[in-house]
Amino acid sequence: MRGKVLIVEDEPIVALDLKQELEMLGCEVLGVAESADEALVAAGVHRPDLALMDVRIVCSVDGIQTAGLLRAAYQIPVVFLTSYSDETTIARAAREMPYGYLTKPFQSGELKATLQVALHKAKVDARQEAAHRKLAATISGMREGVLMVSTEGRVEFMNAAAEGLAGWTLAKAKGRTLHEVLKLNDCNQRAADLLSNREDAISVEEFGWTLQQPDGKSVRVDFSLAPLAGVSGSRKGFVITVRDAAQRMRSQAIDETLDEAHSFDQSPTAMVQLDGDGRIVRVNQALQRESGVSADSLVGRSLTGLSMARTRASPKT
Repeated sequence: MRGKVLIVEDEPIVALDLKQELEMLGCEVLGVAESADEALVAAGVHRPDLALMDVRIVCSVDGIQTAGLLRAAYQIPVVFLTSYSDETTIARAAREMPYGYLTKPFQSGELKATLQVALHKAKVDARQEAAHRKLAATISGMREGVLMVSTEGRVEFMNAAAEGLAGWTLAKAKGRTLHEVLKLNDCNQRAADLLSNREDAISVEEFGWTLQQPDGKSVRVDFSLAPLAGVSGSRKGFVITVRDAAQRMRSQAIDETLDEAHSFDQSPTAMVQLDGDGRIVRVNQALQRESGVSADSLVGRSLTGLSMARTRASPKT
């Protein structure tokens, strides 16, 4: 059994016995603390996997309070050791979510089993917490706005991009209805409730909607909505992704312009485009082939000039 353990025990003889027991079991004992202050300092320096905590350490802050401080400051789990098994003590200890609870005197086998389970759970929880932090950092850094809402339609999470688009901070939006935070109008400028009649489990994606911001401004957005399933497959809520539509609309306009330009240039029919004054701004390849005149010679001229150029370019008979 491997693991780094901090002992918090104010009786030196008991602490020494625990240290020897743990080392025989294969654990690395990082230190022995007799008070909350010593425990916090040792935890900050060594970052143990687990703290073996006596409930009744003799100081102004007892073991249960110390466990809460360790969890809040460093997310270090604890196994409680105590000579007390009364309901009040157990209830207080339970609120700190310990990974184990051993009543003195205990047998070596009990200590070993409790530590094995606690250290395994600590490693699993540490991996999950690291994965959650990585996911949270990824979501927070996304350019698209991401919101998570409950099945009742109340906002539970927003990343920075969503805060910027909606004009709400997570602190103010949390617990409010999605309709309050995302005031969306469809393409016909009708207010929409995204979650109305959402008994199905179908993801949707919409383009070019208008998002009304609290300061009275509006922005065109695209968004997608997908159901969020829990571990058992039951509905847990929804994930909404919101994107500023400006980039998509610019790209789409460029693509359409390029497509139109390609179609114009490659058309087998001779074609010419005029400006508001009736002057040529472009001609396609078919017209250049038929007229025998280059595009540079035609741009800026009128249709009369085009006719004259074609006449001059025609071979004499």
